Amino acid sequence: MSSTWTLPDDLTVPEPVEFFPAAGEKLPQHWSKCFGCGDDQPAGMAMSFRAGDGLEVTGRLEVAKKYQGGPGVIHGGILSTAFDEAQGMACMALGSPVVTGHLEIDFARPIPLGSVLEFRARIDGVVRRKVYTSAEAVIVEGPTADPDTVVGTSRGLFLTITSEHFAKTKEFVDGEPTSPFGTSSV
Repeated sequence: MSSTWTLPDDLTVPEPVEFFPAAGEKLPQHWSKCFGCGDDQPAGMAMSFRAGDGLEVTGRLEVAKKYQGGPGVIHGGILSTAFDEAQGMACMALGSPVVTGHLEIDFARPIPLGSVLEFRARIDGVVRRKVYTSAEAVIVEGPTADPDTVVGTSRGLFLTITSEHFAKTKEFVDGEPTSPFGTSSV
């Protein structure tokens, strides 16, 4: 099934902030306790990301047995979480934190356990606080590896926020999360 997703006519394509990592460089995690990318999250997905060209990022996910949905394949909710994380990481190019407003996924093929997925995510454009993103996933390692065959696609709408958005959470008060680039200014 394909989406009827359309981008607004007044969409603009921003430039990445000057401190966004150069193409090929590793992106820092946006928060150590994040389920998607945090290194202080033992049950998390441990995704890693690199900056791509312009407003793009590339992420990787090892499809562990604990992510099983149907017999021998990834759970759709885990794949959705990975797309959310990849598109949110692309938004780091703006230099401002974001939250997910809308996310839609098209699942194209089963993804076997033991595979390694690569996510290619990008900012398509912005309108005021709204950030429109898209991504696709391919299997780059594993029994059905084929980096030319897309196994899922996603479109998302993210909203830029200020650091005060999280200011009243216990984690912020006790753990003071870091910004997308490793400072305490989120």
